[in-house]
Amino acid sequence: MTPALRARRLFHAVEAHQGADVFLAVVEPWLDEHTDAVREALAPLAAFGEWERTRYERGDPLETAYALSRVSDALIYKFQPLLPPGSDIPWAHDIHEPESWPQITRDQYLAAFARLGMAPIGDVAFEPFFHEVVHVEQDEHPEAPVEITGTVWPGLMFGEMLFSRTGVTVRAGARHLVEGIADRSPLHEVFVRRNRETFDGSLAWGSNSQWNTSFRRDYLTDAAYHFAVDEDPDPDRSFFGGPRKLTPAERSDLVRYRCLTRPLQDPDAWNSACPGGRLTLPRPAETPSPAYDGASTSPTARDSPRSPEPATARPTA
Repeated sequence: MTPALRARRLFHAVEAHQGADVFLAVVEPWLDEHTDAVREALAPLAAFGEWERTRYERGDPLETAYALSRVSDALIYKFQPLLPPGSDIPWAHDIHEPESWPQITRDQYLAAFARLGMAPIGDVAFEPFFHEVVHVEQDEHPEAPVEITGTVWPGLMFGEMLFSRTGVTVRAGARHLVEGIADRSPLHEVFVRRNRETFDGSLAWGSNSQWNTSFRRDYLTDAAYHFAVDEDPDPDRSFFGGPRKLTPAERSDLVRYRCLTRPLQDPDAWNSACPGGRLTLPRPAETPSPAYDGASTSPTARDSPRSPEPATARPTA
């Protein structure tokens, strides 16, 4: 049995569980049996530049990480607020009926993923690499910076690789984040959230094919934030074939936040409003590291030219 299939079976066991304590009944016994195999399968992903997919093999590290990310999404689902009244039911909710999923405590969640080599993201200033916006409180001053006002669920790192972002509530000026957009627009490359629409590569595929979805890899190194490293550079054409009408800043934000954050400069650019390729951004020297136990990496691999665009690049118009 491949590690990806082991993680997939855990997801199905979690979603089917009807008892009071899913951690003791399902998660912990699974960890006792499968931790070593799954952790070994994930290990090549821990350091930036150490592994890339040169040919497709079913159940490879990207599919294993994706299956495990769905387990994570299921376990943090009940931490999240309900859909706002009057919202359309997200497609993922129609398919998976997640309101029936069991609940887990924060400590149980962190303990489970610690056994798989994950470490929690510590207390750091707001940065979309680390943080997913759950709710925006609009500051009366448009230029007010984004400030975290609360934590909804913990985020996780696997060495230098981001496994899941911390869910946060924030206060911000409208020049940075707009309430009702940054916290309500569709979230891309995410399996499911309780409070908003999500899209990832599994939607609309069959019961087996959906598990061929690859995990999106983002990395933190000493010099840079590396987003979507397995993707090609940002394309000039939209998903529907027409030219992308987004501004460079809008395209960059879609990759960083995985959603829209402010009204589009061109309202007709909506069909282009999905992330469009890898992105590397310099990490300011004064930026503190999150309090996590990063895996050691090869000095020749870190910040290697795995992504061909320069560190200061933004997706081009």
